Order: sequence, then C-alpha cells, then structure tokens
Amino acid sequence: MAEHDPITPLLPKHRLSHPSDEPQLIVPVDDDWGSEEEPPSRLHNYETDPINNSHSAIENPFEFLGAGPLSVPSSATIDPFRNHTPQIEGVYEWLKILICVPIAIVRLVLFGLSLLIGYVATQFALLGWMDKQNPMPKWRCRAMWVTRICARCILFSFG
Repeated sequence: MAEHDPITPLLPKHRLSHPSDEPQLIVPVDDDWGSEEEPPSRLHNYETDPINNSHSAIENPFEFLGAGPLSVPSSATIDPFRNHTPQIEGVYEWLKILICVPIAIVRLVLFGLSLLIGYVATQFALLGWMDKQNPMPKWRCRAMWVTRICARCILFSFG
C-alpha cells in the first residue's frame, strides 16, 4: 500500500494522464510571456513586499495534488458585435428590413399614445384634489388604473 501523505498523488500518474485530460486551451496570464516562449514551469503567486515594493514568488501551492501550472492562451482578436456585412446585401436582409421597420414604427406610435393617454388620465384624476391626507375617492382610484395600463403598454413598446 502506498504511503498517504500530502505530497504523494492520490492516483497513480499513468491513470491521470489520458488524451482527454490534456488542456485544450492555454491562456497566458503574465504579460512578460511571449507567444513563442513557454510559460514558467511553476505557477507563481506574487505578494508585494510593503518595505521595498518588490514581488516575491511563491511556488504552486497545489503541486502536491498533481496540479500543473496555470497557462492562459493569448487573446483572440474576434469582434462578436460585427457580422462582417457592412452593406445591405441579399433578399434576406431586405426582408428583415421590410418586416422590422413597420414593427418599430408601430411600437413608437404605441409608446407615444400610451404616454399621452397616461398623462391626460393622471391630470384628470388629480385635478382639483386637495385632500392629500386621506385616501383618494373611488372614482379617482379607478381613473388611475388607466395609468397602470398605459405603463404596461409603454413597457411592451420597449420590447
């Protein structure tokens, strides 16, 4: 039976290394690493010395578990917000425009109408109401329901 201490791996090395266990993505963390250089063999955690502001390197604290150093690949220069079609080309693009522009106009009109109706209903319900200590009369409360419906229409118009 193998010795059980913090340094000995729990599983034998040949059982741990499978082709599927190899990292598929290597990300460099330190800016000093070049794309042609290999990362250092040990992971370093840097702690700042408050006296002379120097960095002291600490070894990988998880090396006794068989964990290798952290490696990070270089960043990709892909812009996910660009679809590489700066001009309108094809039937599909024109079809999208023909369908979406009227929907946008209808939503804009719905927004304006809801805002206008809600404002008028609120002004009507609050017109001449001076007693702010007591609850509103029932007819004023019912008139304020129009503003709630208008608020929902405004939210719907925003999508």
